[in-house]
This record gives sequence, C-alpha cells and structure tokens, in this order.
Amino acid sequence: MPQSGRRYRKTAILTAQGLQKLEAAKSVHVAGNPYPHPRTYTLEALSELTGLSPHTLSKIHSGKSGVDRRTLIRYFTAFNLTLEPEDYLQPSPRSVANQLDPKTAAVSKDSYPEVPLCASPIVSWGLAPDVSWFYGRTRELATLKQWILRDRCRLISLLGLGGVGKTYLATKLAEQIQSEFKFVIWCSWQSLERSPLPLPNFLDDLISQLCPDQAPSIPDYPLVKVQHLINLLSQMPCLLVLDAVESVLQSPSLSADCSCSNYPLTGQSLLSHEAYRDLIKHLGSARHQSCILLTSREEPQLFRLMADHPSGMRSLSLQGLSIADIQQFFAVYGDFQATPADWQCLVEYYDGNPLMLGIVARTIQRLFHGNITDFLEQKTLILKPIRELLDQHWQSLCSPEKAIMISLAAQPLPFSLTELRSHLSSILSFPDLLEALNALQMRSLINRTVTQISLPALIRDYINEYIDGY
Repeated sequence: MPQSGRRYRKTAILTAQGLQKLEAAKSVHVAGNPYPHPRTYTLEALSELTGLSPHTLSKIHSGKSGVDRRTLIRYFTAFNLTLEPEDYLQPSPRSVANQLDPKTAAVSKDSYPEVPLCASPIVSWGLAPDVSWFYGRTRELATLKQWILRDRCRLISLLGLGGVGKTYLATKLAEQIQSEFKFVIWCSWQSLERSPLPLPNFLDDLISQLCPDQAPSIPDYPLVKVQHLINLLSQMPCLLVLDAVESVLQSPSLSADCSCSNYPLTGQSLLSHEAYRDLIKHLGSARHQSCILLTSREEPQLFRLMADHPSGMRSLSLQGLSIADIQQFFAVYGDFQATPADWQCLVEYYDGNPLMLGIVARTIQRLFHGNITDFLEQKTLILKPIRELLDQHWQSLCSPEKAIMISLAAQPLPFSLTELRSHLSSILSFPDLLEALNALQMRSLINRTVTQISLPALIRDYINEYIDGY
C-alpha cells in the first residue's frame, strides 16, 4: 500500500513556549484535579495524573531527548490544553540517535507502534451530548487514555448507574483523543430496546461511514459484513463509541419469531438483541488497531469472563462526582445556601449522581429558593423523576439480584457475605449469589467492602418505600 500522504509520529521535544504553557496550566486549579497547587506536582503526582511514567516526564522536562508526539498530546490534554505546532520541534533522526546509548536503548512502556497520526480525523458525533460544561473525572480520563493510547485496548466498557455520567465521560474522552484516530464514530443503541433495526442495516451504515468514497459490494450475510467491518478497523484506526449498550443486554429478542441460537450471526435472528451481543464479542476478540468504547448500565457477559485479559478488554465502573465538583455543577442553576454538613449529606445521599442532583438542584432552586437545608428537612428526597430512573434499573434486574437487594434493604445493618449466604440459602445457590453480587457491584447498586455488603441510602429507601418483598 502506498505510504504517500500519511503522517507518522516523530520524536518531538517541547519548545520554550510549550513548557511555558504547561507551567501556566499547572498554576491554575482545574475542577476535579486532586493536585490544586503547582508545588504539589511531583513527578509521581504528574505520573498519576497523566498516565506517563516518571522517566518519560523527566525526559520531557529536560528537553535533551525526544519523546513520542502522542506522549506530548497526552501530557497537554491532562491539563485541558491542545498541543500546537509551535509547542514542539522535531529534531533530525541523526540528532536523536546521537542522544541514545545503543547499549541501553530500549522501547519504553510509553512508546507505540508506528500508526498513522491523523491531523483532521473524520468525526461523526451522532447523538453525542454537548460537553462544554464538564466537571471532574480527571483520574478517569487519565486511566482511559492510558488503556487506549498506551495499552492499545480494543474493547472498553464504562459501567455505572443511570445518570452517573458515562455518556458525558465517553464524549469528553473522544473529544480529547480524536486526533489519535482517522475516524471517530458515535452510535447510540438506546432506540434498539423498542425499535427493531436488523443488524445488517446497522453494519451497512457503519461501513458506509468508514468507506465514504466507495460502495463496496458485500454479500448480504451478517458474518461477512462483520468480517468486512473488522478488516476496515484493522486498516484505519477508529474510535467507535457504542452508547447505551444495556439496551441489547437486558432485553429479550425484539421479535418473537427470532432465534436465540448461540451463533445468531449465522442464522436468521437478524432483529434480535443476541445478534448485537454477538457483534460485541467479535469486536472484542478480533485483531484490529481500533478501539470500541461501550457505555452500559450492566456489564456484558464477555467482560465477566475476560476483563483485564491481555487480549485488550477493560471495564471501568464509574462512581459519582465529589462534593467540590457538585458545588460547581450547582452554580449553573443559581445560588445555593447550605452548611458543609448539608452539602455532604446531599451529595452522599444521591451518591454524587449528576443527573439526579441536577433534578434536585432545579427543585431546590424553584421551590426552596436555593436553600438546601430546607429541602433536606422535608424528608422527601426521592422525587418522581428519580424514582422513574430507579424503576428502570429495578425492572432490568434478574430475580437473584432483586432478592439480594430486598434482603439488604430489610436489615438496618450491613451483611457479611456469610450472613447474606445463610439468609438467602433457601432460594439462591452460592455461585448464583456471587454472580449476582458481582453484577450489582459493577452497576454501583450495592456497597461492598472486604467484610461487609450494604445498600446506598437512596437505593435502600427506594426499595423499602416502593418495592414489595419476595
């Protein structure tokens, strides 16, 4: 294949202007940044924040030896900066070679294979939200960038309770690393829960976005189309975001006549959710140089079997925002009055969930003139929209998961695993109990420590108030 017109990453050194931009950014506190003052930016702190090794950071700061351009991009994006051409220079290969000792030169863990770098990626945002207002998630962004850019993970799932910010985080991440890919494509699967879309139609649309200038003739067989899609993902680095994947994980087949065989792509079950689940398996197990990022309220079974496997699949369970982040978030809705204790009570009760707290903020502003203390004193904290959101989660649970949560809600104190096993032994086997606990924990529906299992206060109140026991 001809290589003309392709730009490859080259060894780069920061200019004085680039270093100055970084130092200026470090002196400004960013919401969610755990290191509020530049004096606390040790190499270890910067390594945790950026995902780069202390050795690589030392090389960047010294300016005596070059690093990968993508490494500089990662460093800059950690401080919400964009690496501009004037921020770095590219020394000649000879000058770089002279700086290396051939006896000790080795590939560092922050180096990458030579993949074309795309200055102007082709981006299709679809139904991705506007993330101009974005709070916190510094560490989560750093972790995801490390998995994608350094570890080359092919399949990543963002998990958590509805409203916790999975979609927003995926969008912000895609914005920050889009230059690392030739294509960025956003697809929402939320409508698949109720509106049938045959898998071949979805594949045709995706393939047409990756091949906008040609219309290849592909036999009308799903497995052939999947293979063609994987070939494209192997040839052209693509970041594919699949949002609301729980729509095909927790629902039965969209058609009563659809088969639910183990290999739906080879049969006729083209409208079934099983066919989409099988697509995820192929995307995770096949060899390609792209990344598929899933957001879901529950973990695909494939991840339960192979999470953190060297093949390149990872899961990140997303928690709520901090009190400081939520206070900045509330400022969008107006002025609020509360004691530090009341702020803590409010954020902890809703577990830092931005969607729920956004609903609460509007209610407090409209009906309580911004007084959080007055709102908490009413003891009516599960507002109707929040209850409807929790209803969706409850309806998606299987019987063992519901049994566990009802048992936990009925007891004022946390259970140990042994106590919970004894309490549910008549209706749940121990393997089923462990499987259900794992699923509930990944969705942040239970709190689990080394010795205790309990429910978040909001979930406990919801079950005791709205759900009948078994």
